[in-house]
Amino acid sequence: MTSQIRSSAALFLASVSLVQLPQSQRTQSELVKATVDSVVLIVVSDETGKPVAEGSGFIVSPDGKIVTNHHVIAGAKTVTVKLNNGAFFTTNSVLADDREHDLAIVKVEGKNLPALSLADLAHVAVGDHVLAIGSPLGLENSVSDGIVSGFRQDSTGNKWIQTTAPASHGNSGGPLLAMDGSVAGVVTWKVSEGENLNFAVPSTFISALLTNSAAHPIGGTPKSDLPQFRAPSGEQVWTSLVSGRDFKVRVDGDYVYTELVLPPVLQSTAAFMRGELKKGGDKWVGKIRSFLPYPYKSSYGDYWKTGQRVGTQNANWCRFESDYEIDSISDSRIEGRSLDFTAIDAKKCQAAKPEWKSFTWIRK
Repeated sequence: MTSQIRSSAALFLASVSLVQLPQSQRTQSELVKATVDSVVLIVVSDETGKPVAEGSGFIVSPDGKIVTNHHVIAGAKTVTVKLNNGAFFTTNSVLADDREHDLAIVKVEGKNLPALSLADLAHVAVGDHVLAIGSPLGLENSVSDGIVSGFRQDSTGNKWIQTTAPASHGNSGGPLLAMDGSVAGVVTWKVSEGENLNFAVPSTFISALLTNSAAHPIGGTPKSDLPQFRAPSGEQVWTSLVSGRDFKVRVDGDYVYTELVLPPVLQSTAAFMRGELKKGGDKWVGKIRSFLPYPYKSSYGDYWKTGQRVGTQNANWCRFESDYEIDSISDSRIEGRSLDFTAIDAKKCQAAKPEWKSFTWIRK
């Protein structure tokens, strides 16, 4: 199965402790050394205190404002911010939470923290070298590099920076750095069906959040501030910001129907992943069912039973069913969560270790 954007007050930026990194005086290694202490690991916990997700972020003010993605903290009850030096802070409040541009700012009780500056995107061009720093799969402060591949605008009008700097799950919320050390964008999502098709929210959208923020509990934004539901007309294709997968979505009265857009290699097979949800209260609840091939390698037991060489790649077709919820739908975003199995025995088609995981989809 295929795996998975107003200007700021000049006074504020002038007061922030910034990292100054003249490109002509910095190698890539020096750039990393000068900025890595500003990049943080973010651990999201549920109401029981159990860690349920990890992402990245970066310090944008010396007093502890941390930028990350909305989808990183969505559904969280508490957020733990871990610094490169091992120090950590825990908070259950958020200063700004922008679903539309997939940005959030949390505040921790820090002092004299090493903050990054925001880039002037007028000076960032296609072909420019950039670095991404984050914690993919929990591997803290991993560094990758690439170029700015383009500046894109999707069907909803949202803007994105396309880059070849590799990113994986856990990179979300981390900075995409220009070579002067300023933040050009916030790493947000990738297209898993292509190579090095990664996207970041332009840093210009952070400025308005910094100047128009007020603390409130994570997940506690008043409903009047949320996008009002208007059913998308007809069947449309949406892209997951978490996995990069595409989904067909159709709203029919109180029902929402979803279907995974299969990669070309599976389109002529019986594979499917479909969801049917019914509105109840302020959300849609239902089941997602799938029939997909899961890879596994043959073992010594297989060798003695069938003579197949150990380590041979195989695939077993398995059917699974799990719970599925959509919390909000607007013209441009769908948000919810699904009960995903984190352990699957492909040979026996047995799934285990279910965990609720949040998702955010945008119209393609």
